[in-house]
Amino acid sequence: MDVKYIINKDQLHKARNSALHSHEKYFHEFSQLLKTNVNNKPVIDMVSDEHKAKTHRDAMEVCKMGVLDVRVIQKDPKIFLSYLTSLSSCDMSLMAKLVIHFQLFGGTILELGTEEHHNKYFPDIKTMKIVGGFGMTEMGHGSNVRQIETTAEYDHTTKEFIINSPTRSSTKFWIGNMAKYGTHIVLFCRLIYKGEDKGVHGIVTQIRDLDSKNVFPGIEIGDCGPKIGWNGIDNAWIRFTNYRVPKENLLNRFANISDSGEYTCKLSTPGKLFQVTISQLVFGRLLYICGPIKSLTITLRTGLTYAFNRRQFGEKNKTEELIINYPSHYQVLLPMLSQLVAFEFARDSIIERLLEPKTTDERLDETNSTISGVKALVNEYSMIYLNKLRTFCGGNGVSSFNLFGYYRNEMDIFQTAEGDGAVLYQQLAKFLLSEYKKWYKKEGVTGYIIKEVQTFLATSNPMYTHTRSIPYILSNEFHHHAFLYRFERIRSTVIEKLSHSKSKKLTFLQSWNDSLLYILDMAKAYSHLYILEQSHLAIRRCQDPSTRHLLNDLIKLYALSNIEQDFAFFRNCNFLSSGKAFAVSDAIKELCIGIKPYALQIINSDYNILIDPLLNIPLANLDGDYINHMADRVGVPKSNL
Repeated sequence: MDVKYIINKDQLHKARNSALHSHEKYFHEFSQLLKTNVNNKPVIDMVSDEHKAKTHRDAMEVCKMGVLDVRVIQKDPKIFLSYLTSLSSCDMSLMAKLVIHFQLFGGTILELGTEEHHNKYFPDIKTMKIVGGFGMTEMGHGSNVRQIETTAEYDHTTKEFIINSPTRSSTKFWIGNMAKYGTHIVLFCRLIYKGEDKGVHGIVTQIRDLDSKNVFPGIEIGDCGPKIGWNGIDNAWIRFTNYRVPKENLLNRFANISDSGEYTCKLSTPGKLFQVTISQLVFGRLLYICGPIKSLTITLRTGLTYAFNRRQFGEKNKTEELIINYPSHYQVLLPMLSQLVAFEFARDSIIERLLEPKTTDERLDETNSTISGVKALVNEYSMIYLNKLRTFCGGNGVSSFNLFGYYRNEMDIFQTAEGDGAVLYQQLAKFLLSEYKKWYKKEGVTGYIIKEVQTFLATSNPMYTHTRSIPYILSNEFHHHAFLYRFERIRSTVIEKLSHSKSKKLTFLQSWNDSLLYILDMAKAYSHLYILEQSHLAIRRCQDPSTRHLLNDLIKLYALSNIEQDFAFFRNCNFLSSGKAFAVSDAIKELCIGIKPYALQIINSDYNILIDPLLNIPLANLDGDYINHMADRVGVPKSNL
């Protein structure tokens, strides 16, 4: 495939960062402030207590700038996201501490509290006079928030809540910012009103005295100990014994206890109250899509830069070959690059959807469910790629200076933070099945039969399943059809298995668990379909023809590589003949060969990763002189010979 691309870096950068491109001035301004005032960089060798102290000091310095503010989230969330993107060149613990403080703690008060709460807490959150945390997870319950055990019983005689941790498993656990420096948390607990459990509510709870920093009586607190990553965050366990909190600390925008002692809720069902109560997790999951994508961009740039400069083996009496020229390298790195671009398109579409000013409950439910699936998928693939990139840099990849180990450990936490992947896939799956139920109710058996017959005729046509036409194999039509077919076929299998389980008089939970592996596959297939569709839409929006051509080929590579990874499914379902499968693999190789000469220009088109000299990664320097950069970092003397 003799392909020549014209690289317009400005257009490519804009396409890869479309959601925040109009807000990049905030990114650059805040980046300069960070560089001037904080000089924070990834921590790769520091004692945990020292790391926590440094993170706290740096966070205080950031707050002194007066830029970060909870009300910015309300005014324009894209500005807040731009600020967080600026922090991607800093130590992950600093970013995490500020996210916990402003977005989880402050954002929950913003969403669940009233103007009275906003006026009371926001000024001190902005200056970090109070240090906030998010008190949801317990030792016994993480993802299953509905079953948390901490209680807050209302005492009308004193107009206070009496908070208790009734069991060891009810101990609040992994509560960020709280072990050493935290003063307040939004405590998620079961509100007990006149002996009745009203479900999970949020209550602002002060943990320490602001002046002495002493923990109040009735509270026990400790550090959760050493961790894989985020060691600059002081994660705490917290227990309460008859600890009293004023009634006005209840975040009562939707549920309230009046001065006369009457409990009221503005929402129609306890389920809707619960969804609103944990709403900040949705925005958090968006951040847990953005973070891994940025880390993957940085590490893939390192891997590609090294591959284009490292030479190993070759023909006798000739210069050794660049390792990027080995198919074992470029047919892994370049599909990885295409996957990264597809992730970026999906991220930008989610940002736009989540921040839509007016939306219906159905649209919001769809967006929240989609975010769950994409968050799970991005983090799953990021961990696979980070490990592969490390090994592709050989012994140099082991060096902490090149940050593979650092990002692998920091990103590992993202896999389960604010939702384990398996749980998030199930949340998406329930939405997908409910949508199918609505469709079936409308279209009935006739609509179902028509759809199944259409699918059968399309996929059983020998011309379709056997054709090795390269133009067709490279067509967006084929890729979308394959992704859509996979999702709908797995969905049909799930529905069939659930129906069969129901006929055996199994409970819903038994039926669900009996089909669980197929359910997870269905959600994953839909997430890939969503990413592909959003990529195609993003490409159509690109106005520069040469950039559109390049992006289109990158997404073709993503689609075909994904099909190749799932050959077992497509072959078992007779969607592809063996000959067509071979043709798919041949097309992948040709796309890789065509894109390979431009790979560094593509990865470097994200200017936002080029302004972070604080990272100082020896293998990723633009001059490609990794030997001297590594030698300088570890103190190898220059040769005098």
